[in-house]
Amino acid sequence: MRAILVTSTAPYSGKSGIALALIHELQERGLDVGYFKPFGTMPVTVEGVTTDQDALYVNRCCLNDPVPLADICPIVRTQAFVESVLAHDVKGLKERLVSAYMSCAEGRDVMVIEGHSDLYQGRSIGLSVERVAELLDASVLLIDRPNGMDLPDDVLTVAQILGNHLGGVLLNWVHESQNDFVLRRVSPFLQAAGVKVLGILPQDASLSSVTVGEIVDALGGTVLCADDRLDETVEAFMVGAMGQDKALRFFRRKARKAVITGGDRADVQLAALETNTRALILTGNLPPGALVLARAEELGVPMIMVDTDTLTAVEKMEALMGHVRLHDVNKAARIREMLGQAVDMDALLAEFGI
Repeated sequence: MRAILVTSTAPYSGKSGIALALIHELQERGLDVGYFKPFGTMPVTVEGVTTDQDALYVNRCCLNDPVPLADICPIVRTQAFVESVLAHDVKGLKERLVSAYMSCAEGRDVMVIEGHSDLYQGRSIGLSVERVAELLDASVLLIDRPNGMDLPDDVLTVAQILGNHLGGVLLNWVHESQNDFVLRRVSPFLQAAGVKVLGILPQDASLSSVTVGEIVDALGGTVLCADDRLDETVEAFMVGAMGQDKALRFFRRKARKAVITGGDRADVQLAALETNTRALILTGNLPPGALVLARAEELGVPMIMVDTDTLTAVEKMEALMGHVRLHDVNKAARIREMLGQAVDMDALLAEFGI
């Protein structure tokens, strides 16, 4: 049996989506594929078992033969778990992890392990990425999201720590303007340093999009109008905190966006409505004026009133749009399509002995 541990240099690098795409690719090749997530950060309790939301979805909806819920993600970061760790009141984590993994791996041809979000995760409990790779005898597929003109220090650091456990790296979410730089500069540099670059995947704004309804749920907002447009997708968000003239020029820079502004900023709200805006988020629990509300209703743009301040709303939006939701079938299919187009899958799998 072979095991691929998919990990990343930083959160929101595309690790979960690529892990799911690999599962589907391997299944289509006729292999019995298992899934395992050593450390979960999105707790959910189902049938008395606390597990991870993404792990729950993959186990129930993506595997041909689901495993016991308690095994798919044996360690979940809950508040109680954190407090127990800090009180030195947690024992047997390594044994729990290995036992759960063996249950998930029994009879499988290949295991896809959705690993750590960065180099630091799991170190407080003695289960760093290199330790998990060693315990589970897994080769690591590293996902990195290049950042502009920065040097690939994160990739080289992880490569040095993992040593022979590193199978290769995928450079993900590369903006069109940076493609040539990554292809002709970053990739050859890493290859020369002994790191195998297995593919370069382009940025696709649709993958980080959310629906207006998802925004309402995440922000705990109240929909004031156009509640029949909550299925519209939002690909970006902008903050309106300037005068009306500047706001109009500013908002024209992005389409299919949500605009966050104070509920008392009628001038900014009207400017946003004159551009391609999918939702207006009004902070401070302040309702809009009748003129703005009527204009939004006329244009079919939902106005969402939230009781948080603008900074808090921005932080929640950043977290929401930074995470590609595995449960969206169309997004999962798009990731797999991109992986097939940008990566020689035969060569990638060969690197992992498959």
